[in-house]
Amino acid sequence: MINLTRSLAIATAVAAAASSPLSASSDVTIPELAVSSGRLDTLVAAVKAAGLAGALSGDGPFTVFAPTDEAFSKLPDGTVATLLEPGNRELLVRILKHHVVAGRLAASDLVGRDSVETLAGTELDLEVARGRLLVGEAVVESADLGASNGVVHLIDRVLMPPREQPPLMTLLERAVGRGAPLFNDGNTAACAAVYATALEAAVLVEDFGIEAPARRRIRARLDEIAAMNDPREQAWAYRRIIDSLVSSLAQAAAAPQPAAVPASSTPARSDASRTVFTFDDAGEVRRWFTVLDGVMGGRSTGRIAAGDGSLVFDGATSLENNGGFSSMRVDLDEGRFDGFDAVKLRVKGDGREYRLGAKSGRGAGAGGYWAPFQTRPDQWIEVVVPIADLERHFMGQGLPGRLDPADLRSLEFYIYDKKAGPFRLELDSIEAVRMQDQPFDA
Repeated sequence: MINLTRSLAIATAVAAAASSPLSASSDVTIPELAVSSGRLDTLVAAVKAAGLAGALSGDGPFTVFAPTDEAFSKLPDGTVATLLEPGNRELLVRILKHHVVAGRLAASDLVGRDSVETLAGTELDLEVARGRLLVGEAVVESADLGASNGVVHLIDRVLMPPREQPPLMTLLERAVGRGAPLFNDGNTAACAAVYATALEAAVLVEDFGIEAPARRRIRARLDEIAAMNDPREQAWAYRRIIDSLVSSLAQAAAAPQPAAVPASSTPARSDASRTVFTFDDAGEVRRWFTVLDGVMGGRSTGRIAAGDGSLVFDGATSLENNGGFSSMRVDLDEGRFDGFDAVKLRVKGDGREYRLGAKSGRGAGAGGYWAPFQTRPDQWIEVVVPIADLERHFMGQGLPGRLDPADLRSLEFYIYDKKAGPFRLELDSIEAVRMQDQPFDA
C-alpha cells in the first residue's frame, strides 16, 4: 500500500503532468464541460443517445472517467456507430455508467485506493505506475477538471464493463457451493437433494433462458435420475447437467459484446467455397474466446494468440477436479454456411485428437454438434468435415438429428481426449465448401 505522503505527491504529479488547455469551471455542469472541451464530442453524442445528459446535469456529485475522442477512435471500425443505434441503448447506458462514480473524487482521492464502484454496479481497478494514474486499462491524461456537480478525468481508452451474470448462473453456482461440501463430507443424499432442487427451479422458470426443448429433455432426465437407488450416482448425474448448463452460460458470457466487435463484411465466395477465416487480420483472432473446465473447478488452461497469419490455441489439459477440457469458440453471422455442406480446415497440431464443434443456437441448453479429427505432430494438414457427420449431443448424451448448414451460428474447437499435458493447435484457414467439389483421397 502506498503511504499517504507518497500518494499525495504522486497525485499532484499526475494532475500537474496531465494539465491541459481545457477550461474547467465550477459554474458549468459535467455535460456542459464536456461540450466545451473540444476533446469529448464522441462521449457527448453517446451520453445524449443514452438519455443520460439530464442525469449527469443533476446535483450529483459525480466523478466521470471520460474517454477522449481519440480513445473512441481506438475501438474497432463501426463500433461507435453500432453503439449509437437505438437497439443498443441498454448496452450503451451500461458502458457509460461503467465510467461514472458517485461522489467527487480528485486524483489525490484516487491514489492509494485499490478500486472504485461505478454506477453500473461494476468495479474499476486503480493503480499508480511510473507516476501515472491507471483506471482499469486506461491512463488518466488530464485530471481534476472541475464542474459544479463533480469532477472529470480524461482517459485514453474506452472501458468495457464485464457482462452481467445471468440469474441461472447464480442459482447453479450457489447449488454447487452448497452441494459439493455435503458430497465431500459423505452426505451424498443431501448433495443430490440440493442439486435436484436447483435443477427443478431451472426448468420451471422460463425467464432463466433455457429453451423449451432443452427444458423438456432436462425434465425427462431429472425423472430418470430420481428413480436411481444410489444417491452418489444421483449426485453425479445431477452435477453433469449443472456442468453442461454452466458451460453454455460461460460461453455466452465470454463472447465479445455485440458492439465491441462489429459483424465482419460478407466473406469471399466462389462456386466451390466461401472463406470464413484466414486470420491475416488480427481482428479475426480477437473474435475467438476460450471456455475452460475452470468454470466448475477444473485446472486446464488455454489461450488464444495471433501467429504469422494464423490463430494459435495452446495450453495444457489437467484431469484434476474431474476436469480435462479446454476449448475456444467464435460466433458467426447468420447464413455463413448456407449453400455449403462441409467445413474445411488447414491446421497444424501436436498429434492429439481435437473436436470440431458447431451450434445452431446460443441459449443455455441449446446443445451442439461435434466430430473428432486427428492431427499430426508439427505438420500442416487439411481436414474436411461434412456437416452431416457432426453428431448431435446434449449433456454428454447422443441425440438424433442433424445440423442444417444454413442454421450454423458458431464454431468450436475442443481438446478433450482424457489426457493431461500441453497442447497446441494452429489454424491457418477455415472455409465453407461442398463435398462434391473435394478431391477423393484414396
